[in-house]
Amino acid sequence: MELFLVFKMMMLGVSLAAPVGPVNIEMIKRGIHGGFFPSWLTGLGAMTADLLFLVCIYFGMTAFISQPAVEVTITLIGVVLLSYLAWSAFATGMRGNILHSMQQRHIGGSSSFFTGFGMALFNPINFVFWFGIFGSTLSGIAHFSLPEVLLYSFFIIFGVILWNLNIALTVHFSRHLINDRTLRGLMFVCSFVLVYFAVDMTLRLI
Repeated sequence: MELFLVFKMMMLGVSLAAPVGPVNIEMIKRGIHGGFFPSWLTGLGAMTADLLFLVCIYFGMTAFISQPAVEVTITLIGVVLLSYLAWSAFATGMRGNILHSMQQRHIGGSSSFFTGFGMALFNPINFVFWFGIFGSTLSGIAHFSLPEVLLYSFFIIFGVILWNLNIALTVHFSRHLINDRTLRGLMFVCSFVLVYFAVDMTLRLI
Protein backbone atom coordinates (compact mmCIF):
# COMPACT_ATOMS: atom_id res chain seq x y z
CA MET A 1 0.00 0.00 0.00
CA GLU A 2 1.41 3.39 -1.03
CA LEU A 3 1.14 5.97 1.78
CA PHE A 4 1.15 8.90 -0.63
CA LEU A 5 -1.80 7.40 -2.50
CA VAL A 6 -3.64 6.86 0.81
CA PHE A 7 -3.11 10.53 1.70
CA LYS A 8 -4.18 11.59 -1.80
CA MET A 9 -7.43 9.59 -1.53
CA MET A 10 -8.19 11.05 1.91
CA MET A 11 -7.67 14.58 0.58
CA LEU A 12 -9.97 13.73 -2.31
CA GLY A 13 -12.67 12.82 0.22
CA VAL A 14 -12.12 16.02 2.18
CA SER A 15 -12.31 18.04 -1.05
CA LEU A 16 -15.76 16.57 -1.68
CA ALA A 17 -17.05 17.29 1.82
CA ALA A 18 -15.36 20.62 2.65
CA PRO A 19 -16.96 23.11 0.20
CA VAL A 20 -20.03 24.89 1.60
CA GLY A 21 -22.99 23.00 0.19
CA PRO A 22 -26.51 21.86 1.10
CA VAL A 23 -25.35 18.97 3.29
CA ASN A 24 -22.91 21.11 5.31
CA ILE A 25 -25.59 23.77 5.80
CA GLU A 26 -28.09 21.17 7.00
CA MET A 27 -25.50 19.60 9.32
CA ILE A 28 -24.84 23.00 10.91
CA LYS A 29 -28.57 23.74 11.25
CA ARG A 30 -29.35 20.40 12.85
CA GLY A 31 -26.24 20.55 15.03
CA ILE A 32 -27.32 23.89 16.48
CA HIS A 33 -30.79 22.50 17.00
CA GLY A 34 -30.04 19.08 18.47
CA GLY A 35 -26.29 18.77 19.05
CA PHE A 36 -23.79 16.23 17.78
CA PHE A 37 -25.94 13.26 16.79
CA PRO A 38 -28.49 14.97 14.48
CA SER A 39 -25.58 16.71 12.74
CA TRP A 40 -23.48 13.55 12.51
CA LEU A 41 -26.41 11.42 11.29
CA THR A 42 -27.11 13.95 8.53
CA GLY A 43 -23.51 13.59 7.40
CA LEU A 44 -23.71 9.81 7.76
CA GLY A 45 -26.75 9.75 5.48
CA ALA A 46 -24.86 11.77 2.88
CA MET A 47 -21.88 9.41 3.16
CA THR A 48 -24.20 6.45 2.55
CA ALA A 49 -25.29 8.07 -0.72
CA ASP A 50 -21.61 8.60 -1.57
CA LEU A 51 -20.98 4.89 -1.01
CA LEU A 52 -23.90 4.09 -3.29
CA PHE A 53 -22.36 6.24 -6.03
CA LEU A 54 -19.04 4.49 -5.53
CA VAL A 55 -20.68 1.06 -5.93
CA CYS A 56 -22.56 2.22 -9.04
CA ILE A 57 -19.33 3.41 -10.65
CA TYR A 58 -17.52 0.21 -9.78
CA PHE A 59 -20.24 -1.93 -11.38
CA GLY A 60 -20.40 0.22 -14.50
CA MET A 61 -23.75 2.01 -14.04
CA THR A 62 -22.42 5.38 -15.19
CA ALA A 63 -24.07 5.11 -18.62
CA PHE A 64 -27.54 4.50 -17.13
CA ILE A 65 -27.39 7.29 -14.56
CA SER A 66 -26.00 9.71 -17.17
CA GLN A 67 -29.11 9.37 -19.36
CA PRO A 68 -30.89 12.76 -19.74
CA ALA A 69 -34.24 11.50 -18.38
CA VAL A 70 -32.59 10.06 -15.27
CA GLU A 71 -30.51 13.21 -14.68
CA VAL A 72 -33.58 15.47 -15.03
CA THR A 73 -35.65 13.34 -12.64
CA ILE A 74 -32.92 13.30 -10.00
CA THR A 75 -32.32 17.04 -10.35
CA LEU A 76 -36.04 17.84 -9.97
CA ILE A 77 -36.24 15.76 -6.79
CA GLY A 78 -33.16 17.59 -5.49
CA VAL A 79 -34.73 20.99 -6.22
CA VAL A 80 -37.91 20.05 -4.34
CA LEU A 81 -35.94 18.73 -1.35
CA LEU A 82 -33.70 21.82 -1.13
CA SER A 83 -36.70 24.14 -1.50
CA TYR A 84 -38.46 22.39 1.38
CA LEU A 85 -35.39 22.63 3.61
CA ALA A 86 -34.95 26.31 2.68
CA TRP A 87 -38.55 27.03 3.66
CA SER A 88 -38.09 25.09 6.91
CA ALA A 89 -35.02 27.18 7.84
CA PHE A 90 -36.80 30.43 6.90
CA ALA A 91 -39.89 29.50 8.94
CA THR A 92 -37.66 28.71 11.93
CA GLY A 93 -35.99 32.12 11.60
CA MET A 94 -39.38 33.86 11.59
CA ARG A 95 -40.37 32.36 14.94
CA GLY A 96 -39.95 34.20 18.20
CA ASN A 97 -37.75 32.64 20.88
CA ILE A 98 -36.11 30.17 18.51
CA LEU A 99 -33.85 28.61 21.13
CA HIS A 100 -36.81 27.71 23.34
CA SER A 101 -38.81 26.25 20.45
CA MET A 102 -35.79 24.21 19.33
CA GLN A 103 -35.31 22.82 22.81
CA GLN A 104 -38.95 21.72 22.87
CA ARG A 105 -38.76 20.00 19.48
CA HIS A 106 -37.10 16.61 19.07
CA ILE A 107 -35.15 15.79 15.91
CA GLY A 108 -35.31 12.08 15.12
CA GLY A 109 -32.19 10.20 14.11
CA SER A 110 -33.89 8.59 11.11
CA SER A 111 -35.11 12.01 9.95
CA SER A 112 -31.56 13.40 10.02
CA PHE A 113 -30.10 10.35 8.31
CA PHE A 114 -32.60 10.25 5.45
CA THR A 115 -32.43 14.02 4.97
CA GLY A 116 -28.66 13.80 4.47
CA PHE A 117 -29.07 10.74 2.26
CA GLY A 118 -31.64 12.46 0.04
CA MET A 119 -29.67 15.69 -0.25
CA ALA A 120 -26.53 13.85 -1.39
CA LEU A 121 -28.35 11.36 -3.62
CA PHE A 122 -30.29 14.00 -5.56
CA ASN A 123 -27.51 16.56 -5.88
CA PRO A 124 -26.10 16.84 -9.44
CA ILE A 125 -22.83 18.20 -8.00
CA ASN A 126 -22.27 14.78 -6.46
CA PHE A 127 -22.71 13.22 -9.89
CA VAL A 128 -20.01 15.50 -11.29
CA PHE A 129 -17.61 14.41 -8.55
CA TRP A 130 -18.30 10.70 -8.35
CA PHE A 131 -18.87 9.95 -12.02
CA GLY A 132 -16.27 12.41 -13.24
CA ILE A 133 -13.38 12.91 -10.85
CA PHE A 134 -13.67 9.61 -9.00
CA GLY A 135 -14.34 7.72 -12.23
CA SER A 136 -11.03 8.92 -13.64
CA THR A 137 -9.29 8.27 -10.31
CA LEU A 138 -10.60 4.72 -10.30
CA SER A 139 -9.22 4.13 -13.79
CA GLY A 140 -5.84 5.31 -12.51
CA ILE A 141 -5.73 2.64 -9.78
CA ALA A 142 -7.33 -0.13 -11.84
CA HIS A 143 -3.99 -1.95 -12.12
CA PHE A 144 -4.09 -2.71 -8.38
CA SER A 145 -5.76 -5.85 -7.03
CA LEU A 146 -9.45 -5.72 -6.06
CA PRO A 147 -8.76 -5.56 -2.27
CA GLU A 148 -6.32 -2.67 -2.84
CA VAL A 149 -8.81 -0.77 -5.03
CA LEU A 150 -11.50 -1.19 -2.35
CA LEU A 151 -9.06 -0.08 0.35
CA TYR A 152 -8.01 3.05 -1.54
CA SER A 153 -11.68 3.81 -2.23
CA PHE A 154 -12.40 3.48 1.50
CA PHE A 155 -9.87 6.21 2.26
CA ILE A 156 -11.90 8.62 0.12
CA ILE A 157 -14.92 7.91 2.33
CA PHE A 158 -12.65 8.18 5.39
CA GLY A 159 -11.74 11.72 4.30
CA VAL A 160 -15.46 12.56 4.13
CA ILE A 161 -15.93 11.04 7.61
CA LEU A 162 -13.14 13.20 9.08
CA TRP A 163 -14.64 16.40 7.68
CA ASN A 164 -18.17 15.54 8.82
CA LEU A 165 -16.89 14.75 12.32
CA ASN A 166 -15.15 18.13 12.31
CA ILE A 167 -18.42 19.93 11.51
CA ALA A 168 -20.55 17.93 13.96
CA LEU A 169 -18.12 18.35 16.87
CA THR A 170 -17.45 22.04 16.19
CA VAL A 171 -21.15 22.89 16.05
CA HIS A 172 -21.93 20.73 19.10
CA PHE A 173 -19.38 22.45 21.35
CA SER A 174 -20.04 25.99 20.10
CA ARG A 175 -23.85 26.01 19.85
CA HIS A 176 -24.29 27.06 23.48
CA LEU A 177 -22.48 30.32 22.68
CA ILE A 178 -25.16 31.30 20.14
CA ASN A 179 -27.97 33.61 21.26
CA ASP A 180 -31.47 33.90 19.79
CA ARG A 181 -30.67 36.86 17.54
CA THR A 182 -27.58 35.18 16.07
CA LEU A 183 -29.53 31.97 15.53
CA ARG A 184 -32.30 33.82 13.69
CA GLY A 185 -29.74 35.40 11.37
CA LEU A 186 -28.07 32.04 10.80
CA MET A 187 -31.40 30.42 9.89
CA PHE A 188 -32.04 33.16 7.30
CA VAL A 189 -28.55 32.71 5.86
CA CYS A 190 -29.06 28.93 5.68
CA SER A 191 -32.40 29.47 3.97
CA PHE A 192 -30.98 31.80 1.31
CA VAL A 193 -27.98 29.52 0.67
CA LEU A 194 -30.29 26.53 0.17
CA VAL A 195 -32.45 28.61 -2.18
CA TYR A 196 -29.31 29.49 -4.14
CA PHE A 197 -28.46 25.81 -4.60
CA ALA A 198 -32.06 25.02 -5.57
CA VAL A 199 -32.04 27.80 -8.19
CA ASP A 200 -28.62 26.68 -9.44
CA MET A 201 -29.95 23.14 -9.91
CA THR A 202 -33.01 24.49 -11.73
CA LEU A 203 -30.86 26.52 -14.12
CA ARG A 204 -28.91 23.38 -15.00
CA LEU A 205 -32.12 21.98 -16.48
CA ILE A 206 -32.57 24.92 -18.87
